[in-house]
Amino acid sequence: MSSPELIKSDVPREFVADHTVERNQRPMIDGPNKFKFAIFGANVSTGQGGLTLAENTIKLGNWDEVRGLAEKADAYGVEGFIPIARWQGLSGPDRPWGRQHETFTWAAGLAAATRNIQIFATCHVPFVHPLMAAKMSATVDHISGGRMGLNAVAGYHQPEYKMFGLELPEHDKRYEMAEEWMTIVERLWSDEGEEFEFDFDGEFFTLGGAQAYPKPVQSPGPMVMSAGASPAGQKFAFQHANILFIMVTDVNNSKPVTQKVRANADQAGRPDLDLWAGVHIICKDTEKEAQDYVKYVVDEKGDWESAVRYQQIIASGDARSMRWDDFKRNEDFKQDESIRTFMRAGLVPLVGTPEMIVEGLQKLSDAGIAGVCTGLVDYDEGLDRLNEQIFPLMRSAGLRA
Repeated sequence: MSSPELIKSDVPREFVADHTVERNQRPMIDGPNKFKFAIFGANVSTGQGGLTLAENTIKLGNWDEVRGLAEKADAYGVEGFIPIARWQGLSGPDRPWGRQHETFTWAAGLAAATRNIQIFATCHVPFVHPLMAAKMSATVDHISGGRMGLNAVAGYHQPEYKMFGLELPEHDKRYEMAEEWMTIVERLWSDEGEEFEFDFDGEFFTLGGAQAYPKPVQSPGPMVMSAGASPAGQKFAFQHANILFIMVTDVNNSKPVTQKVRANADQAGRPDLDLWAGVHIICKDTEKEAQDYVKYVVDEKGDWESAVRYQQIIASGDARSMRWDDFKRNEDFKQDESIRTFMRAGLVPLVGTPEMIVEGLQKLSDAGIAGVCTGLVDYDEGLDRLNEQIFPLMRSAGLRA
């Protein structure tokens, strides 16, 4: 019986991929489009389309579902595919966010299935050792050929801390840990010259003879994104991030927020730091159809119990004492804008026709926003509308090449 012919690679054996792609030349930062797009949250059930039980949301029951969305986004020229970091749902496994894919393995699978799009892992600093994070990031960077991105988050969700057997530290203390964590990761990514290993003795981490090879494909390491509404969060981003995800609550009043953060970044010596925002896009052919769909997603199918639990966890760190049966007797809470904001996962709403969506995106661009991470309700339809209706209008407006 003859042996099958071996398939030979075109890459010469002496080829070394470490640090062969410049990070600041990746499409998320240096691509041809003035205004960049990333798809947000396609690693949890219902995604970042909100806390809703509407039809056609992400079910997370079949890997082909998520892979197909990533492949479609890649084909449409979307710059990034970014997961959220979630380890447990708000109200049980059959509810929104009740199913979650771990983000590094999620990124590895999608890196192998795509060609151009930047694939991120979102990492809770307290839950993943920096040596593991550096090693996994470099591995995904090699799988993708230099398209890995790391969204480093300090964490805030007390129930998840308890699940890991940890106490939730005070806010600024979490960023002190993140600073030390990221310093180690960056050192493991970088060239050490003749010192192929190093020791580290910090407040939060102690490493002896630390090393990580191969190095990432990107130089000096994978792209880093972080969120920063607080001074501590912004300081972390100014020191370590390429993209800062800022909190914008209204596209019509986004400029004062953006200008303040931009001034802070410039003062910190980071004029190169790109500012991004999070949006929740609902696009239909007419404004009435879009508003009717919002009513369906939120008022008819919204998971109000999860939204209220989310709000109380953020406010007090715990929602175990909340009695939903008592709370829901007064339906006035459905008009509470803060709860409705949690219903759409805290993202800025862009609702209307393709023209109205692009008008909102133009306002964000004029305010100094370089790109958006967008949550969708129906990701499949939403991506098609993005490609067929929104991107052409953005090209006409000079926002896309």
